[in-house]
Amino acid sequence: MPLTRVFLTGGEGMSWALDDHLDLTRRALEGIVEFTDLDHCEVVHSVWWERLLNLPKKLLLGKRIICHMSSRPFHFLKQPRFLLARKLVGRWIVRTKEAQRELHSVGIDCELIPFTIDKDLFRPLLPNDSALIEMRQRWDIPSDCYLIGNFHRDTEGSDLRTPKALKGPDIFAEILLGLFSRGYRVHVLLAGPRRFWIRRRLAELRVPFTFIGDLVEGTDDIGINTLPRPTLNLLYNLLDLYLITSRCEGAPRTLMESVAAQCKVISTRVGLAEDILEPACIYSSPPEAVNIIERDIHTNSLEATIEPQFHRILNNHTTDISHLHFRRLYERLESIPVYTGEKDKQVHAHSLLPFTFRLFKRIVKRPIGSPFTVGIWHEFYNPPNGGGNQFMITLSRALQQRGVRVVENRFGSPIDAYIFNSVHFDIEKFRQSHQKRRLKILHRINGPIYPYRGSSPDLDHLCFEFNMEFASATVLLSAWSYQRIVEMGYEPVNPVIIHNAVDPVIFHPRGRIPFDRKRKIRLISTMGTDCPRKEWTVYKWINDHLDLNRFEYTLVGRGFERFNHVRHFPPVPSEQLADFLRQHDIYIIASQNDPCSIELIEALACGLPVLYLNDGGHSELVGYGGLPFKNMDEILPKLETLVENYKMFQNLILVPSLDDAAKKYLTLLQEVADSL
Repeated sequence: MPLTRVFLTGGEGMSWALDDHLDLTRRALEGIVEFTDLDHCEVVHSVWWERLLNLPKKLLLGKRIICHMSSRPFHFLKQPRFLLARKLVGRWIVRTKEAQRELHSVGIDCELIPFTIDKDLFRPLLPNDSALIEMRQRWDIPSDCYLIGNFHRDTEGSDLRTPKALKGPDIFAEILLGLFSRGYRVHVLLAGPRRFWIRRRLAELRVPFTFIGDLVEGTDDIGINTLPRPTLNLLYNLLDLYLITSRCEGAPRTLMESVAAQCKVISTRVGLAEDILEPACIYSSPPEAVNIIERDIHTNSLEATIEPQFHRILNNHTTDISHLHFRRLYERLESIPVYTGEKDKQVHAHSLLPFTFRLFKRIVKRPIGSPFTVGIWHEFYNPPNGGGNQFMITLSRALQQRGVRVVENRFGSPIDAYIFNSVHFDIEKFRQSHQKRRLKILHRINGPIYPYRGSSPDLDHLCFEFNMEFASATVLLSAWSYQRIVEMGYEPVNPVIIHNAVDPVIFHPRGRIPFDRKRKIRLISTMGTDCPRKEWTVYKWINDHLDLNRFEYTLVGRGFERFNHVRHFPPVPSEQLADFLRQHDIYIIASQNDPCSIELIEALACGLPVLYLNDGGHSELVGYGGLPFKNMDEILPKLETLVENYKMFQNLILVPSLDDAAKKYLTLLQEVADSL
């Protein structure tokens, strides 16, 4: 029986992670398939979805398309272009259990085939190995310090100065500063290209480090400082600990490499961490990482984790194991649908048409020089009046600042595309006056509504009836929101996750009070609408149990009038609210089933670390800029941790960008306008 003809693609051509994945996938597929070109293949197998978008669609017709999900799915679901890949791919291959859980949680079918590693390249060496001794001598690597390594790139090639948030170089720096400030003799070993930011930051913090490579400045060093794999293996064998600080990952590859070399490793809870590492090696906050390392320095506590982790690599992450997984996949090839192009008729979020042709379409539709026009359907209220209303006002202004003409709550032939905000618009007016032809609608869903408000699910039913009938694409506010919507049985049309954002002219940290433990620590909570009873209970508990000799608590919003021991203010305009926030130290939020709290983003934007109820979309927004609590008993201990490590948490705040949100909305609106 002839082998299936496969076109394998997806590398970057720079000897980096994707190229490794491509090479290891090719080796795992040998003997299962026959490799051929795109014209003659039966299956297109890609290790990277972006590469699929560069292939001529006419050559994909009639073929089965398999694609690897090489990073976290929820990261890709925030990118408008990913919508098109979803229409092309017949079967997703995920590489971690985290990715499998995320795709299944939003109703996307996938198959788990774990990442692989070349166990012959990455392996343990004896301490007296001559190559190790030579490496230590050549780079003058100290032998009397606790040696911590990190080999991730920390900037993008297009911007060599700004830290790459997904890789967490800022988290790495804060952990090392925490160790160094406690007086430990630690030394950092850096390697790999694009290490510009972390080198500067460690130098500023006076944390000693050695960079294995050429000290290039001002130009991309991807072709200079990408080290050979045998050299990396030597470095892993020199380390006392490999430290992973990523916020979002696919693997990371260095996790497998360090474990295969039998190096101690600790990691954030990303990618492969839970698949390979012992629980003692996974941390949830930077202070926890500092404590883990401190224990290992004193007691060698991580030594016991090396052997079980090494065996997980051998049992689950070799090319031989991957070969068996791929053989089973290709034996069931008939279960993968053939790409027919039919789904493209439903795609309204991105076009493969060349840019010049799409530009021509826009010129034909709209006279040269006339602005792109967006119709926003939303019941606008003068603030303060809820976070959703505040965001729609902010988004309207942001689009206008980008040259977009915005009209409100009406139809008209000059309007290129529409934003409809959930069900918060005049639905009867829409039904009575909308044109019979299909409109070009981007539907923003701030929900689900029922879990947050605790009322009837009728509004959600109405929302998704509208979505299915009229939407060309859908904006969801968080991964949590997407998961809950699918759990409730709804299927949003062409969904993209875009977080809310706030106006940086109003909400910013400039001029905020300096933090000082010598005075009372200032806590604050805000509420844009009436405080639900379930949140009121948490805030009341804090009011009753707070040490008033150390803390003072301010509540801004409705429903707090009966609290004692606190300062209470009614809802105030945004400018005044921002001033309030900048006069406080820590923000507390207890809302439940809240998909993407504007109030929380406002506090983060003003530089406040956050203590938050671990529910809704809060964790997606806060990241490492605060701590979660699950019940009342955790509130005061977590508050103490925030106070003791205040600058660390404050330095790790990342705020959803209004510029980024507006660009994504505008991209979707333009593509929706072009697609019909």
